[in-house]
Amino acid sequence: MSKSRVFFQEVKNSKDKVQVKSKFKQLIKESKLCDDFGKGEFVAIKTHMGEKNNAGHVPAEVIKALVDKIKSKAAKPFITDTNVIYHGQRTNAVDHLMLADEHGFNITNLGCPVIIADGIFGEDAQDVHIDKKHFKNINIAKPVLYLDNIISVAHATSHILTGFAASIKNIGMGFAARAGKLRQHASIKSRVIEEKCVFCKLCVQNCPVKAIVEKEGKAFIQENVCVGCAECLVACKFNAISVDYGENAKIMVEKMVEYAYGILSKVKRKAFFNFALKITKNCDCLAQDEPSIVRDLGIFASRDPVACDKAVADMVLAAAGEDVFKKAYPEADLYINQLTYAQKTGLGNLEYTLINVG
Repeated sequence: MSKSRVFFQEVKNSKDKVQVKSKFKQLIKESKLCDDFGKGEFVAIKTHMGEKNNAGHVPAEVIKALVDKIKSKAAKPFITDTNVIYHGQRTNAVDHLMLADEHGFNITNLGCPVIIADGIFGEDAQDVHIDKKHFKNINIAKPVLYLDNIISVAHATSHILTGFAASIKNIGMGFAARAGKLRQHASIKSRVIEEKCVFCKLCVQNCPVKAIVEKEGKAFIQENVCVGCAECLVACKFNAISVDYGENAKIMVEKMVEYAYGILSKVKRKAFFNFALKITKNCDCLAQDEPSIVRDLGIFASRDPVACDKAVADMVLAAAGEDVFKKAYPEADLYINQLTYAQKTGLGNLEYTLINVG
């Protein structure tokens, strides 16, 4: 297998958004990863638009450089993400879009629409057959099945479960529907928080295997019947469904890789941009404005998500002079298992050639 090409643009100050956008624009031009989109083609730009009070996500004004490039090819870009399974402002498309708008992700600022790919409540999903070690089928946002072009814009961080998060997580977890996210995270079934349950019966009506019954005026999930699809989590409007995140980190990482493989195997043209700026101990869902664990490095780009992630992790460790990911979370498996398994599944290549831009 020949080495994959990874382009790198150094950025020394992530606080200077004008500089970051200029550098990103130069990287887009020099890498030529966005030169072959055709007139009228839909191009999904998958990114994390930030959780409440999060300052680490890639800013909307920076991503606009990518939108402008795609529009210059007469293609049709749109920003997209999916809803999450934990309770917060990103659990449904209405609140999710309101939060995105607060962070500048809107048609006025970007010149393209923002779309939550899995629907209002995470219900717009479909199983896709992949036949891998952990999954025979994966549950993803349904519109992904119709996309020919995906560009991943990821903010590289440490992560409480995966040790390291960048392109693979942005796609594998980020394009999974809520049921798919749950399948990756949890091996233990959902449970009802009795004090919050009003027995509105929405969970009962939406359970595909009739695992939920009434017990003393509350919903009750029969674990021996439950298949862990998360439909009850989606249906509940009272935050009365909880999930035990007890999945072994190594297995969870491999499941995430299988999702990324299954999603990207359906896509004709893809590109990956990793922003190694303001790299934090926690991911953008949790980090808020916590300090960086290593200095700003720059932006990486490739057609290979494995090589792109590996290049980031290698440079982070070299710059830090120690394994900062392992230091952040000693129980996490860093990126070693994640990227090794990714290459094994055929997702990409661990061997790369780094090409400095500018």
